[in-house]
Amino acid sequence: MDFVASHIFTIIIFVAPLIYSIQPLLLSKINVINNAYDKDLLKRKKIILYRQIKELEMEFDIGNLNKDDFLSRRSEIKAEVSEIIASLKKK
Repeated sequence: MDFVASHIFTIIIFVAPLIYSIQPLLLSKINVINNAYDKDLLKRKKIILYRQIKELEMEFDIGNLNKDDFLSRRSEIKAEVSEIIASLKKK
């Protein structure tokens, strides 16, 4: 323990460049993980937007929204879903 405490600065000086030099080798694996994460995130967002459309339709059926608001908000959500589907097809 005394050895580590007295040589901590030296250890850091040698370990930091080692990690820095190995990092590019690991970036490809990190990008694969990020792409999978992005795809899952987009799928979840698509499901949430579909739920929002369903809730919007219920609000319209109940009478809480007028037709113009309903149509404009529905088209906005559908456009967003279309963008997500297009980006999912690219991945």
